[in-house]
Amino acid sequence: MTAYNLNQLVNVEVLQEIQERFAVASGLGVIIADEHGQPITNPSNFTNFCSKMRSTEEGGECCALSDQSLGRQAVLQEKPTVHYCHAGLIDLAAPIVLNGHHLGSVLCGQVLMEPQDKKQIQFMREQFKHFSIEKELLEQYVQEIEFSSQRRIDSTLQMLQLVADYIVKIGSTHMVEEELNNKLMKELEVHIQLESLLQETELKVLQTQVNPHFLFNTLNTISRIAYLENAEQTQNVTYSLAKIMRYSLRSSTEPVTLKEELDYIQSYLTIQQSRFRNQIQYEQLLEIDAEAIKVPIFSIQPLIENAIIHGLEPQSGDLKIKFHGYLKEGNVILEISDTGVGVSEDRIATIFSAARKKSNSHTTGIGMNNVQQRIKHYFGKEYGISDIKSEIGRGTTVQITLPAVVEVDALESHDSRR
Repeated sequence: MTAYNLNQLVNVEVLQEIQERFAVASGLGVIIADEHGQPITNPSNFTNFCSKMRSTEEGGECCALSDQSLGRQAVLQEKPTVHYCHAGLIDLAAPIVLNGHHLGSVLCGQVLMEPQDKKQIQFMREQFKHFSIEKELLEQYVQEIEFSSQRRIDSTLQMLQLVADYIVKIGSTHMVEEELNNKLMKELEVHIQLESLLQETELKVLQTQVNPHFLFNTLNTISRIAYLENAEQTQNVTYSLAKIMRYSLRSSTEPVTLKEELDYIQSYLTIQQSRFRNQIQYEQLLEIDAEAIKVPIFSIQPLIENAIIHGLEPQSGDLKIKFHGYLKEGNVILEISDTGVGVSEDRIATIFSAARKKSNSHTTGIGMNNVQQRIKHYFGKEYGISDIKSEIGRGTTVQITLPAVVEVDALESHDSRR
């Protein structure tokens, strides 16, 4: 265990996605740091004051030491901790501890408490006169700092520990995966068993159960607070996050209806549209009965996520995503189209080549190749991602072919033979 560090146990992209979603839900600046206070992820929702502070040599050193100190306090107290950072702002930290080893911390905050922290503003002005920051710019950034309530800080502390525990569970799953891989290499046929193990492990990473009842109760509490404070966007994002967490606890071996998967996508898009400030437009056209169609769980959402990550994030402007389901030649055809930057023919060929070799690429846990393998696992080799059409600068369309009618008993029988 001593040889591990946090970014070895948990993919940095996964940490970044968890952090982004928490930043949207809490409205606070968030970062994940290692045990030495050094950032592992890129900052989310940071104040201009803290971004500028960390950009200076002396400020960056002070921030790292402050984060390290707060992380160690949280470890010693064995619970989320609040303190004033070196700059005079309120910071919160939850320790990430696995098997007694402190791997890092989830840190958030960058606010002041009302009304008792009014004097902190003057302290901040005096404290950082010697820093290499323009006086007028520093004054502007200080004035932008938000004042928060004690109730909001208490609610965020509860949620912060859940996020840290969720990361610990992912890291623990990774360790178990490595141990199982070593045993299977000696005892079983490597090719068949590794495929099954990786598929199951990837789903369990997303389906980790971290005190689910407490999690849902906490999210509902935050949602009610947002309602009382007339924070409609925060309420909607929190409610969507609760639905996403609940859906992720579903069994990975049982198929779901297409309607359930599309409902999950709506919750996912609510968070993404809030993150990208309504740059994403989504259209859904169904010419089939979504309640009658069975799909593997988490088989559509990764393709929507690919459209956002690879279609929207590299460009400026809006992104239109369309989901179209229809019947063709006795099969169900599902098409996910976007107006993003497009994919080259070489990249498309690489995707299908990787799928044939049964390798995996990742976004936040389940990549396109994994989707391909699981559809074939459930329904047969003639089904899955059947076509990818793209034009650089105009967009991409991914097509999935599924059987029109599938009996659940037949699915179970097919699964038991594999």
